[in-house]
Amino acid sequence: MINFYIAAFLADLALGAVLLSLPLLLIYNFGASSLTLGLFGALGAFVYCSGVITAGRLSDRLNRKGIIIAGCLLFAAVYSAVPFLRRIEHIFLIYIFGSISMSMFWPTIQSWISQGLNRKDLVRSLANFNISWSMGLMLGFLSAGALFSFGKEAPFLFGAFFILIVILFLLRQPVFSEMRDETAKRAFLLTEKERPPAAKRFLYIAWIANFMSWYILGTVRNMFAKLGTELGFSAFVIGALVFLFILAQSVMFFVLGRTAAWHYKIVPITALQIFAALGLIALAHSSRPAHIAAAMVLLGLSGGMTYFSSIFYSLYGFIDKGKRSGLHEAVIGTGSFFGPLVGGFAARGFGVRAPYHTAAVLLAAVIAVELFLYRKRRG
Repeated sequence: MINFYIAAFLADLALGAVLLSLPLLLIYNFGASSLTLGLFGALGAFVYCSGVITAGRLSDRLNRKGIIIAGCLLFAAVYSAVPFLRRIEHIFLIYIFGSISMSMFWPTIQSWISQGLNRKDLVRSLANFNISWSMGLMLGFLSAGALFSFGKEAPFLFGAFFILIVILFLLRQPVFSEMRDETAKRAFLLTEKERPPAAKRFLYIAWIANFMSWYILGTVRNMFAKLGTELGFSAFVIGALVFLFILAQSVMFFVLGRTAAWHYKIVPITALQIFAALGLIALAHSSRPAHIAAAMVLLGLSGGMTYFSSIFYSLYGFIDKGKRSGLHEAVIGTGSFFGPLVGGFAARGFGVRAPYHTAAVLLAAVIAVELFLYRKRRG
């Protein structure tokens, strides 16, 4: 399993470095507006959302290792070229292929890592996996600000280099398909018996909650750079504040991986979403770094809860893991699409803080929908 954890860490180290640097590059090189940043983020999320469903299904039938390696090579080619492009439309175009590369990676590795595991082993493995990728993303965001200050090309070349190292750790990892392997099928039948009747109800609730978390993260990742620069924050401070978001998410992964008390319960999800709403209100009204830092922590804790719930309920007790991990990632992509898209139009019409007002209202509506589904299906 260690190869998976290292690969997840390095992949999101690379991804974090380039994702935060992209809006900074568009702002500094092309004077991009909030709407442009929102449309840019929405484009990548739309392509990712479309790609993960296909990649997830293919990973159940084709060689997972080959799909991931191809995605890593495409990622390296795209982001090593980005800083040398001189027209904004060319960056928009090549970003499509960058999103495709990650749609090949994440649902495939998630279905690969979960094969043949019982409930206890799956939770432990997912916790370690989630901590690995979130730590990588956290350090990627943190390094992006420093690298970008050093040179605009640096974070993109940094990302391309580390994604190639991922290939080395996965080349010797064995691959099999639960669709075809009899031993894996027997392991699946055992976990299927342990799956409670409420499993699908919580799967849908977790997907809805995770959609909202990634709507918020998509907004922060693509729009906060604009708010931060207007508040006078340096690129490093902006990276450090987003770092806190992912740090809090990692802490939540650690906690959730060491207890089953949250399994198939609604209160942990909705309670942390209420704290996330407070964080959004802080982003919408405060200019003090301490308040914004606290807001990032609250948002990260809620995001960790919803993400872990979504991936656990998607993979536990189901044989078509590639398909379901693809749907889990599609939920992430959909949230990441609407967050910057809606936020971009809100910022254009009502100012750079409007995206956080909008997200807070939507989060309240999502909590109401989750409680409605829980009570209705329970009855």
